[in-house]
Amino acid sequence: MTRRSGYLVAGAAILAALSTTAEAVAADCTVTVGRVVPKTGPLLDMGRETPWLDKNKVDPINAKGGLQVGDKKCKIVYKIYDSKGTMGGSAEAATQAILKDKVDVLFAQGTPDTTNAPSDLCERYKVPCILSNTPVEAWLLGPDGKPKTYTYSYLFFFSVPDLVKNHIGMIKALPGGFNGRIGYLYPNDPDGVVFTKIFDPAFKAQGWKPVDPGRFKQGLPDFSSIINKFKRGRVEVVTGVLAPPDLQNYLQQAAQAGFKPKMYIIDKATGYPEAMKAVGKYGIDILSVNFWSPAYPGKSKFGGYTGQGLVDLYEKANPGKYYSPPLAYTDASYDVLFDALQRAGSTDRAALLKAIGETDLDTVVGQVKFNKQHFSVQPLGGAQWRVDDKTKRWVKDNVYNAVYPSVKKTAPMRLYQQK
Repeated sequence: MTRRSGYLVAGAAILAALSTTAEAVAADCTVTVGRVVPKTGPLLDMGRETPWLDKNKVDPINAKGGLQVGDKKCKIVYKIYDSKGTMGGSAEAATQAILKDKVDVLFAQGTPDTTNAPSDLCERYKVPCILSNTPVEAWLLGPDGKPKTYTYSYLFFFSVPDLVKNHIGMIKALPGGFNGRIGYLYPNDPDGVVFTKIFDPAFKAQGWKPVDPGRFKQGLPDFSSIINKFKRGRVEVVTGVLAPPDLQNYLQQAAQAGFKPKMYIIDKATGYPEAMKAVGKYGIDILSVNFWSPAYPGKSKFGGYTGQGLVDLYEKANPGKYYSPPLAYTDASYDVLFDALQRAGSTDRAALLKAIGETDLDTVVGQVKFNKQHFSVQPLGGAQWRVDDKTKRWVKDNVYNAVYPSVKKTAPMRLYQQK
């Protein structure tokens, strides 16, 4: 070998090494997602699919070397933090994720008890935050009733005005009508306080007469005084927002007391089939907002499946278990993040935030498009629960869709356990 050829070989080797190093650097990208979710406590039904849904979303991408972000392949890492279903627990979880584990992006889901404190911490420490499963107004409005200003936090879920339209529409659609006497089951928690302020004047505007026992503490062991007020007030429709343990406790006591209204419209617990299964026979025919089911339109960009396809994947991989709506909203949260990363072409925080704000994406929970106040209003319908005669599985029918006709109606509405 001549000296010249030796130089050429050596130069080629150096270039190859530099090229390999450049490729390694280009591939050396990791995006860490911290997920604050109730794994224990009164809201644990909102976290039952964790971490299956994370693996379903992240593993296929990582198996291909990562998500293409500009000229890099970025591996996605997720870390789960238990909010315990409380404001204090979610604040502690978010603090751990942001300050100790230095996550790049924070997800939080499952009522204001799990989303609001993490959102505030994201604002304080300037961390991108994607939130779901909390009504817009329960996140947006501060203690003074005025909208907060967000820079780093984005939320997508239904809005309370749409919820009110949905509830009023369902009540008006009640077969045979009712006497106008409506009972309230709103606890002294963020959902209960906000919902009461908005629902009460809306119901009164319809000429209905509320029987309001006042705000009560979450975890109330004895509902007898409330039930007696409903009975004395000749209540035929009961509305409220209850955590699963409270719903189960109340319904059992109402049945024992012989109180059976024509309609229950209860939110929060009634979104979750495992919770309804635990409630048992008294939960049959209860109505609620349908904030997600396979009846929703939409498709996952980074999974290729519809909502029904996602449910089929989950229930096939988890025999005997039921899906719940957070399954779809977390799937959509990952889609929002992945889409924003690709449009940003960078993991730079400012570029990512800008891309999240410009999101206009079809997902399994419908089109997500954030407005100037950093929220996207998702569709909803009216759901009613039954147990399938053949399979004995709990089924959530979409029985009302006048607010969002795109959410297909799957069954007619029924009176509460009256044959």
